[in-house]
Amino acid sequence: MAWDERFERVRARIHNRAFAYRALFLHPKPEPLKWWRADYWRVPKGGDLGPAADVVLRDLAAYCYATKPTLKISQVTQQSDPIAMAFAEGRRDVFNRITALCNLNSDQIDRIANHRSNDE
Repeated sequence: MAWDERFERVRARIHNRAFAYRALFLHPKPEPLKWWRADYWRVPKGGDLGPAADVVLRDLAAYCYATKPTLKISQVTQQSDPIAMAFAEGRRDVFNRITALCNLNSDQIDRIANHRSNDE
């Protein structure tokens, strides 16, 4: 297999993954974008969060330490626990990856993480 073919397969897989996350969590824009437009495939844009996505992302934000520090203190030794901290950072990394693939801006992430509605 040539290098160009492998590159195209990887690029297609990355685009498909990003669009799958966006389809799960985001409503489409008011003007539907056509799949054959080049800018649709090259520059994914975030839309509005759907009601289910809002609930899921709020739950993930709470579970993934989006607004809490990941420093963990061992109850036995009363010192920082590096394994528990690494586990907590892994959770945070998952939340950051999902929000990045959905192309959410910092205001949307802050609103989700702090459990605020759009009206505030």
